[in-house]
Amino acid sequence: MSFPKPRMMWWAIAALPLALFLAACKAPVSQPTASAYPDRRVVVTYGVFEDLPLTEKEALSQGWVDVDPGECVPQMGRHFIRMGDNGQPGPLILLFNPSGALIGVELESMTEQPSPPWEHLEKGHPGMEFEHWTVHFWLSDPAEACTS
Repeated sequence: MSFPKPRMMWWAIAALPLALFLAACKAPVSQPTASAYPDRRVVVTYGVFEDLPLTEKEALSQGWVDVDPGECVPQMGRHFIRMGDNGQPGPLILLFNPSGALIGVELESMTEQPSPPWEHLEKGHPGMEFEHWTVHFWLSDPAEACTS
């Protein structure tokens, strides 16, 4: 009868945790809901710290306006803007899904920006049909932006 060599047994024992770790990394991960994180905050800074609204209801109560009421842009969501003191929309746009949950934030510029990371939208998109440059920051999968 032959016994395994100690060196081979050590490698087999060491490889088991690695194999389990790699299997766990490939396991599907479910998306948590906002209610799973009651203390979740999205904060923007530009000289001050400002909490951004996490729901459409909060956004409307804070003066954000639905750019194209009821319309959802595929791969982007519903766009909400807030007017600045100068009467012009601010550079931040909040992106909500049809259920009213914040799914992303868009930074917008009317002047040419470097690509990447900026995306050039020569003709814009529904609700914002003008040339502009954007950078999107997603909190959930934008492929599901127009599903509840």
